[in-house]
Amino acid sequence: MKDSIILPEILYEDKHILVINKPPGLIIQGAKEDKESLLTILKNFIKKRDNKAGNVFLGIVHRLDKKVSGALVFAKRSKSAKRLFESFQKKEIIKLYLAVVEGVLKGEGVWEDYLLWDSKKRKTVVLKEASKNTKKAITFYFTLYNFKNRTFVLLFPITGRKHQLRAVLFKRGYPIIGDIKYGSKKRILNGKAILLHSLYLSFPHPISKEKLEFWAKVPDYFFFNVKHKEKILRLLKNVHKYLNRIKYEENKNFK
Repeated sequence: MKDSIILPEILYEDKHILVINKPPGLIIQGAKEDKESLLTILKNFIKKRDNKAGNVFLGIVHRLDKKVSGALVFAKRSKSAKRLFESFQKKEIIKLYLAVVEGVLKGEGVWEDYLLWDSKKRKTVVLKEASKNTKKAITFYFTLYNFKNRTFVLLFPITGRKHQLRAVLFKRGYPIIGDIKYGSKKRILNGKAILLHSLYLSFPHPISKEKLEFWAKVPDYFFFNVKHKEKILRLLKNVHKYLNRIKYEENKNFK
């Protein structure tokens, strides 16, 4: 018997976009239209709520893995989808993730890696140097605090490669708790979740260009100590400064 379908928390909605807090254990889009997925749940909800006669359009502009939770935006118009894609390409979208990893990771810094997708094993392989079919990945990390033999870490991916955060942490000996595919020996929610959460999402509205910011509540099973939220806010300021500096350098080089 299937679990009853629970509508994800809606963080924001207008006629152009929909932002939700994705629960773990749901794929965003199924291979078949009738397969239960986040997309079909949201489309069915909107169709019923708004009494729509035709199909509901929801454009996928970025993804979260099935076992990952957190902030996720959908486009409700094709024009919005196009502009959100452009914002991703221009690095106007900020995504910050909270992860809980095995082991004691300290400090902060940047990791530069070359990733190769293994389609047979459905895993990302991390390489030190570029080779055929690899893609460069850049990840900033900021340690929040350690608790026993685990670390709460904030992750800011500059690039958006498949399984990027999961793979680069595993490569360095800090697998995300619950991520059996990438080295963890623990299961979370009977294997339905891993301790990786899309905590913060910011982007310019695709139509009005107003700066939007969204925080997705950390799930209870993370046991996150909220007293460290002030540190996250301080680190976020550094992220914004870094991106503004990149934009300034790019503008200066093209003048």
